Amino acid sequence: MSRRSLCAAAALLAAALAIQGCAASPHTPANADASSATAPDVDTIDRVLESPATAQLAASFLRSQNPPTTESLPTLHRTGPHVMVYATNPSFATDPQSPLDNAGTPSYIAIPTKIDPRTEPDTVQLDPTAPYAPRAIATGTEESQAAQALPPDAQLLLDYPSHTWFAWTETHVTAISSSTYTDMKGREFDTNQFKQWLASR
Repeated sequence: MSRRSLCAAAALLAAALAIQGCAASPHTPANADASSATAPDVDTIDRVLESPATAQLAASFLRSQNPPTTESLPTLHRTGPHVMVYATNPSFATDPQSPLDNAGTPSYIAIPTKIDPRTEPDTVQLDPTAPYAPRAIATGTEESQAAQALPPDAQLLLDYPSHTWFAWTETHVTAISSSTYTDMKGREFDTNQFKQWLASR
């Protein structure tokens, strides 16, 4: 994600990704925690967005920008719906019996947010399960833009190593965009094809 500036809390993101738990289906979660991530409580998310912890994270983010902003507790305004982001599950590619439902695991909730005094929205990233603690802030609204290409039955799946976005359903995975593979858009994979792609990328 070299084109996106992450605040100091991004280190927490990397650590959290390293200890992700069980994989979850985008349609039938494998456990209760995943279920919470699949259908987040919007009211709780809004309260987290308005919390002092998120404001402090936003202040740190503003100080990291060029030029830095010294405002200590900025005001945040949601500019669109939240997006659940799933990360590709490493064990899916190595298990021949693993179904496509196991291709991803909840990674974070992305909320497009206007952070005063910035003129364009950025993305607040929350933990994928309640209480949805604020994790990091990234410039731009990449997740929301990728989610616009999702069909109604799909979830947003991110392959971190290649920075490739996919629409993930029970039967197939379709590439939305990729920072590494510029010719990936629209490419569709079934279960075995996606395993092969993950193993070879």
